[in-house]
Amino acid sequence: MLITFVPAGGQSLLVKDSNLHKKGEISKDTIHPAAPKSVLSSKVDYDAKDSIRLDAVSRKLYLYGKASVKYQDLTLNAAFITISIDSNIAYACGVQDSGRLTGTPVFHQGADVFYAKTIRYNFKSKKGRINQIKTKEGDGYIFGETVKKDTGNVYYMKDGKYSTCSIGLDSEAHFFIRALRLKVIPNKEVVTGPAWLVVEGVPTPLAIPFGFFPLSTGRQSGIIVPAYGESQEQGFFLQNGGYYFGISDKMDMQLTGDIYSYGSWGLSDVLNYNDRYHYNGSLSLQYALTKLPIPGSPLYSSQGNYMVTWTHTQDPKARPNSSFSANVNAGSSNYNTYNSTDPTVFLQNTMQSNIAYTKNFAGTPFHMSINAEQSENTIAKTVNLSLPELTISADRIFPAKWFEAHPDLNSNKWYNTISFTITTNIQNNINTYDSLLFKPYTLRQMQNGMSTSIPISATLHILKYITLTPAVNINSLGYMQTIRQRWVGTAPQTDTVQGLKFANTYNAAATLTTNVYGTYSLGNSNAVMIRHVLMPSVGFIYQPNYSSANYGFYRNVPVGPEQVSSSALYSIFQNGIYGGPGIGGQGAVNLSLGNKTSMKVKTHTDAGIVYKKINLIDLLSVSTAYNMAADSFKWANILITGNTTLFKKLNVNFSGTVDPYKLNAARTRDTNELVLGSANNFGRLLNADFSLGTSITPSTQQKPASPSGGTSPPSNTGGLQLMAPDQYMYYQMMMPYYYAPLELNSWSLTFFYNLVYSQVTAPGQQAVTQSLTVNGSAQVTRYWYASIFTGYDFVGHQFTATSISCRRDMHCWELEFTTVPFGFHQSFTLSIHVKSSVLQDLKLQRTRDWEDTQMYGQ
Repeated sequence: MLITFVPAGGQSLLVKDSNLHKKGEISKDTIHPAAPKSVLSSKVDYDAKDSIRLDAVSRKLYLYGKASVKYQDLTLNAAFITISIDSNIAYACGVQDSGRLTGTPVFHQGADVFYAKTIRYNFKSKKGRINQIKTKEGDGYIFGETVKKDTGNVYYMKDGKYSTCSIGLDSEAHFFIRALRLKVIPNKEVVTGPAWLVVEGVPTPLAIPFGFFPLSTGRQSGIIVPAYGESQEQGFFLQNGGYYFGISDKMDMQLTGDIYSYGSWGLSDVLNYNDRYHYNGSLSLQYALTKLPIPGSPLYSSQGNYMVTWTHTQDPKARPNSSFSANVNAGSSNYNTYNSTDPTVFLQNTMQSNIAYTKNFAGTPFHMSINAEQSENTIAKTVNLSLPELTISADRIFPAKWFEAHPDLNSNKWYNTISFTITTNIQNNINTYDSLLFKPYTLRQMQNGMSTSIPISATLHILKYITLTPAVNINSLGYMQTIRQRWVGTAPQTDTVQGLKFANTYNAAATLTTNVYGTYSLGNSNAVMIRHVLMPSVGFIYQPNYSSANYGFYRNVPVGPEQVSSSALYSIFQNGIYGGPGIGGQGAVNLSLGNKTSMKVKTHTDAGIVYKKINLIDLLSVSTAYNMAADSFKWANILITGNTTLFKKLNVNFSGTVDPYKLNAARTRDTNELVLGSANNFGRLLNADFSLGTSITPSTQQKPASPSGGTSPPSNTGGLQLMAPDQYMYYQMMMPYYYAPLELNSWSLTFFYNLVYSQVTAPGQQAVTQSLTVNGSAQVTRYWYASIFTGYDFVGHQFTATSISCRRDMHCWELEFTTVPFGFHQSFTLSIHVKSSVLQDLKLQRTRDWEDTQMYGQ
């Protein structure tokens, strides 16, 4: 039953003037009665499932059973509602059913929903009085014992509670903030008078004179409350306090700082920006002044360190033919050492930065890129800058397309395979120490140069199975300055000669490659066949002797005060970025042999016999070279590389370098005598690297499906949770498939074993490193999470940098523990905090940094 009415004298609005205007007559005045002040501006719709009763004497409507009243953006639902037509007041409440109160009022206004025990609401003034209200605002839940609503949609509550726990807002909630007076402005803020924290129904001594909780959605500027504590090394502190600037929907900024009672302090500025379909990025500027230990002590030191981090990514759709990106990590070499406890951060000994712009010239094969790069070694404290590096290159070009209208590049015409590319690179480099980076004379030490490479090649097939690849490489090096050496007095002297100088070189090469297949049948076993693929390669390369005097790239300088005893050969380009042409000619034969091995196995399935391929060796390669133009040491080192994957999980990689020549008696350098053939030796192992790596994760397991036609229990997260604890017990008994103990199937474990050997020429010395690194994470139970990063040094017989973290999901709270149990950065952090960002400052944290343990041993 749906009825629409206009209450309180609305009929008077429908009175019309019925007098007729007759020609020549003056009609009587018609009076339109003024609308009573109680008239509503919109109609009121009401409905009820059971019955609707109108009391004509008291002019009241009584709605029974799932009653509903709608007025403008307001909807009121309850088991019983009464409406006074004269006063425009609606009263809603629940009814008793089997000893339980059911059908309690639910009040909707716009996007806001309020649950209550009773509601009295005036449609005209929009004022109301509510008992035992419950509502959700943002991430928080609000409860008020007695509530008054004013005309401005503001709620004043007596004996109110505020929490971010979704279970409920009564005494069974995990926690709430209780206040005698509470003011709520929906979608804006909650303001309280004196308030205190209640945990598990127990009041705590944690109280505040007033409270302010923002409810606005989106970015909002505001104060970031700092964490406080004490460090034995740096005294009492306030950390990560500052201000958040919600600049716009596309940009925000966070300015925070740290301060310590012993004088240390730090500042951090993080700017985030995101313009959808155009670009996004983040800029971070950090500075920290660290004073260790207490001023006045013998070990006192003060050190300022900075860090600049910038990431920028351009959306590919913004400019299809160009892009700009940045990944900058620059700063003091000790910043991470003093300001980080993350092993993945403070163990890094290099910092890399790159800013790049690329441009594709539409309709042409040419590309351009401009890069600014920076590399810093935090151990050696050296900095290498490239400011900037310009590269212009072209895709592979087939000249045959220039001479034929419709060339068929797949035909057997050999000249159709001739192609070339062009690459030009220009660099400006600075290599210095970080302490000298901003000195005036550093720029005068900048090195610059230009390199152009034009490789020309073709592909020919011989006897169908052999591929011949001839190639000619044309190279050019250009420098704005060269060197000149001379002997002055008793020492050599190097002078810098200004002026553009080029070194133009070329070399020619040809390579023959083929594949040889061999199979071995294994009979009737499940392993059917083994297949072996040999990939031999023979190449020849010729290069003139560019150290000859007629090229002018090398010169002789007299050595010794007499200037007649001897002379030394030097390159005028030896200080250049790209160096210069090599000494001596080259007529080398390159030899390489690759191997692949696989096995075919058969398995019996319901569908029949299925064959599958298993790789035994992914690659095993041996390569060397023989230089016929060299006067000695004609054989190059032998390089061995290989890799395979065992059981689809274990990655195996190995490599090694073998020197074919013997050492002299002092074992300080090679002799021109081969090891091969003497004492059945293959060669002398210079270095080797062997590694094993694997990642283990369980197979994905599905949660058991609920029985057919079964219902799911109410969600315990999100929305307003009104389910009582006894209901949870009921669902645990009736729906065990939802509450069964969590199987340990959410975990991952990564192992990496590395063995490195390098020979030292001193007798009886060799360098061996052997380590194992483990990185793992697991969801131990439904609410416990753990992760570990550790390793073991088998040579030093000690554990490497280790970090252990645990996290406990406590529904609306979270417990976190992180520790570095030993080593230079030994520390721990214990924190328990509320999940919601609204109450993110409601936390308890205990931290002990590595400085404390280093200085005090505690």
